Amino acid sequence: MKKILIISFDLIRDGESDKSLSIASLFASLKNDERYGKDFFAYHLPINILKYGSSIKEIESFLSAFDLEKLDAVAISCYIWSEYLINPLIGKIREMGFSKNVILGGPQISYSDHIFRDYPGCQIFIRGYAEQSLLDAVLYSEPITKPLVLSSDVCFDSMPSVYSGGEIRIAHGQKMARLETKRGCPYRCSFCAHRDVGKNKVYHFPKEKIFNELNMLKDKSVRKINILDPVFNTGHNYLDILEKIKQINLSSEISLQVRFEKIKGEAGKAFLDLCSQLNVRLEFGVQTILEKEYKAINRPNNISRIKSLMKTLNERNIPYEVSLIYGLPNQTFGSFQRSVDFIRSNGCERVTAFPLMLLKGTELYAEKEKWGFRERPMGKFGIPVVISSNSFSEDEWYRMKDLAEQLNPSARI
Repeated sequence: MKKILIISFDLIRDGESDKSLSIASLFASLKNDERYGKDFFAYHLPINILKYGSSIKEIESFLSAFDLEKLDAVAISCYIWSEYLINPLIGKIREMGFSKNVILGGPQISYSDHIFRDYPGCQIFIRGYAEQSLLDAVLYSEPITKPLVLSSDVCFDSMPSVYSGGEIRIAHGQKMARLETKRGCPYRCSFCAHRDVGKNKVYHFPKEKIFNELNMLKDKSVRKINILDPVFNTGHNYLDILEKIKQINLSSEISLQVRFEKIKGEAGKAFLDLCSQLNVRLEFGVQTILEKEYKAINRPNNISRIKSLMKTLNERNIPYEVSLIYGLPNQTFGSFQRSVDFIRSNGCERVTAFPLMLLKGTELYAEKEKWGFRERPMGKFGIPVVISSNSFSEDEWYRMKDLAEQLNPSARI
């Protein structure tokens, strides 16, 4: 029987489940295969780097619980917050006796144009959604003479639930749980890596699966449900989902990432009517209200429409927040201040702002020279952040950072 160790670098906060939704989905899919437990078996080493595991020396103590020499594969999740650990970790598991295939997946792999150069110790790379590709990688039996890239299609209609299968355990009255109703994004913002890299599609989960999970979370009296869809109010079933939440009298706070421009017509009216009746908090990623900035990032905004809808949200007492980005092309401290002032002056009580990060595979990542971007590793995880450009100096960037932290002192890099 083949044995695989999956190492995940997670951001688990107090009051959340001890397993991330993405890793739980991978395990649920592996265990749903009839060969699981007979032909292959998967161990899990979760590393919550908010609390520990931020150095290879610390990770080594966790690895010692496994007999690495007897493993057939080690799969590692690669995110921007764990990027600095990946190659040193591969070196460490080799040093500790592991000699078989290393499998890498996650956004840093899916969107990178230089995976062979950046991760020379890896044998199998997974691009895109990994539920099927990971199974293919585990069962791959041919000799690997050069790095292999897998990007198998995922059947979303039959993907098992992480909740009904017990892959994620929910405590009664738990502070927060996460849920997906779809994956992928129909938009092409040049700073964002939410799109489906293979086909640029949005994939919807069956309503029956979503409804069952909502019922389970209701039964557990979960206090808050974060729906992770990049844009909830797109597609064909988001109103049905809100209707279901209303029907089952779900009292949990529901966090939804939405776009102002999709709230229009009869569907927009129905959306607002349902939000007025539910315990929702809407999150709008406006990024900037300045035309020369939003055109540069392919994120057009209808400013008069935003203003009108903010007035409606305020009148109807629908909780919402707006997020901005600082460090954008063509931006200055003054223009960033104008975006902040516009949102606040139109009655939004919660405004957050985050620094621009150049994510692998995005258009902005490829346009570093065009905009004169200069990056610097920041924060606990050394994430590269744009700190100056053709339009703003490093001093201006720090002024923007200070303003952002005044808006939301708990939001840190």
